Amino acid sequence: MEQPQTNSRSQSMLRKRCLTFFLVLSLGMFACNLPTSAPPTMPVLSPTSTLAAHTPIVPTMTVGIAYQPIFEPAPCAFPVPSGYTPDCGYLIVPENRARADSPLIHLHVAIFRSGTPLTDPVVHLAGGPGSSSLGVASYMFNRGLGSILNQRDFILFDQRGTGYSQPRLDCPERSSVTGLLLERGLADSGNDQIILEAFQRCRDRLLGQGIDLTAYHSAASAADLNDLRLALGYDKLNLYAVSYGTRLALTLMRDHPEAVRSAVLDSVYPLQVNLYTALAPNAERAFNVFFARCAADAGCNASYPNLRAVFYQIVDQLNTSPVSLSFQAGGTEYVVRVDGALLIDVLFVGLYNPAVTASMPQMIYDIAQGNYDILRDRLTLYFDTSGTLGMQMSVQCAEEIPLNAAEEAYTAAQGVSPQIAAFYPASVQPLFAACREWTTSTPDPRENLPVSSGIPSLILAGDHDPITPPDWGRMVSQTLSHAYFHEFPGHGHWVTRSSNCALSMALAFWNDPTQEPGYACQ
Repeated sequence: MEQPQTNSRSQSMLRKRCLTFFLVLSLGMFACNLPTSAPPTMPVLSPTSTLAAHTPIVPTMTVGIAYQPIFEPAPCAFPVPSGYTPDCGYLIVPENRARADSPLIHLHVAIFRSGTPLTDPVVHLAGGPGSSSLGVASYMFNRGLGSILNQRDFILFDQRGTGYSQPRLDCPERSSVTGLLLERGLADSGNDQIILEAFQRCRDRLLGQGIDLTAYHSAASAADLNDLRLALGYDKLNLYAVSYGTRLALTLMRDHPEAVRSAVLDSVYPLQVNLYTALAPNAERAFNVFFARCAADAGCNASYPNLRAVFYQIVDQLNTSPVSLSFQAGGTEYVVRVDGALLIDVLFVGLYNPAVTASMPQMIYDIAQGNYDILRDRLTLYFDTSGTLGMQMSVQCAEEIPLNAAEEAYTAAQGVSPQIAAFYPASVQPLFAACREWTTSTPDPRENLPVSSGIPSLILAGDHDPITPPDWGRMVSQTLSHAYFHEFPGHGHWVTRSSNCALSMALAFWNDPTQEPGYACQ
């Protein structure tokens, strides 16, 4: 079994021993199809009933309004993995915990029961922000995560604003212009205004529906998680957090440390980093790892010599002479302007998943010879609507983008290859403009500060990951006094879906978070 590169620390000094982006970056890219339809109409919910596997605990509120979170049983609204019968329902909480007149929102939850459960379940925190946990339930069980049920309940829930929860903060206004933007080319100077106006229409519609966009952020979702624990009667939670979900996990560890027994943080997004301004150097680092690995592999180097030079030569050629490419997505035929920026972006996303990364040398050489068949398959990802862009904007405009300056993206790109430096800093500019209008709330300075905690944490990173690099995992481990960091060569984003070693380590860690779990890979 593969061996990760390891660096461990612990509080008690235990012995030493794991789409993109297209102008709105998502940390929740998956190699599976996510649901694209809205959840069914909400059932009538009683204010008194709960799902009683445990005795609910009434929280003591120290700030905001007094309320009691309620769990209301209801049919599962998502495609349930074959062979499983989870208990489903809705967590009912205020949209804005600071407002006495706040409407209630309904967060869809599925509890997969263990036959002999321990008292502390594992809870999955999806990425994005805006991705659906319930939408990838079957995918996760197919990847081996059903093994959690050997000892613990496994809880999946859709964060506020996402998936099968209501309200769902979709942005069809933005999704509807994807074909136009691809037709014009990613680097077209008029795209920024098209994107900005689409987000303005989305924001106006959501506000017109009475949605409080200032209430959709990580701290609110962390409070939801704590309320879910209390409503279901659990004393502690074990966190399984991926991508943006790790930022939510860190927020929960900061705001409600009493709720967390342990945390597996897979592909870490720290609070203190500048996600959008660091795109260019992070992308180049991952591309360099990819090119170096092919050059060091005798078979890859023989079949695809000088891969780095060939790639950048193609990017330059396509930027000078773009190619028109037709393909179908969702039954509609599109004509795409394939320029160098598009090629960089498509391969950037491919680095998320090692199964896709393995095909990228062939893709580069095919394109060099005028064959775009593999590229056509990847272009369909741009039309995925499973993530909720309104939720993504609300989170990032509340706690990330306002704490950075748009010009920093250009500063960070200095010294990066000119092809990458020409694309990423420019591509994020419309997000900074859109956030200035999305919400008028003042960002909390804590959302840009590292989280310090003694909660046992297992940190997993893939060296191919282009969006949450391994150094971010090392960074987080420095302020978590009982943390174990592991880097997995040859893996990308969301390591536990592609590495049996990483999954085994996570399972071992949940069973005993006081011990370094590296032995599980032997």
